[in-house]
Amino acid sequence: MFIKNYSVVLVFLTLPLMGRADSNINISGQVIASPCVVDTGTVSKVVNLGEDTKQNLINAGDGGVWSDFDLLVQSCPAGTSSVTAKFTGNADTQDPTAWKNSGTSNNVALRIASRDHATTYSVNSTMQVNVDSSTRSSTFPLSARMFTPQGNSTAGTFLSVMNVDFTYQ
Repeated sequence: MFIKNYSVVLVFLTLPLMGRADSNINISGQVIASPCVVDTGTVSKVVNLGEDTKQNLINAGDGGVWSDFDLLVQSCPAGTSSVTAKFTGNADTQDPTAWKNSGTSNNVALRIASRDHATTYSVNSTMQVNVDSSTRSSTFPLSARMFTPQGNSTAGTFLSVMNVDFTYQ
């Protein structure tokens, strides 16, 4: 019995030696808006540039007819005020502001511009559009065409891929 009491007393004697320390635990996080929905017609958009003759693509900078197209994001949640599109892909070796043609025609690249052709979009450039508050959507009006960065295009096929990443603000 004496041993048991001694053990209890020993524990009580060591309690004041255990000390106390204050600690702060910081917990953080972020509340983000739900994403908008990329329209199904935009997910795998195909823009047909039609046919052009190599005679129209002889001199550096010559280009075909512009083909207009839209990229659409919709169902943006309240609180989302704008959408930014980042255009990526493989740049043309002759003109890094254009997209590479992976078809059989040589000296031809893809040019992307705003609908009014005032702004040229190159690989890794961005375009920001406000969300329409009544439709909760954003439309990116763009235009595309084949052009020759250095002239002397050759006959063949034309195929180019532009990837688009959307972010929401």
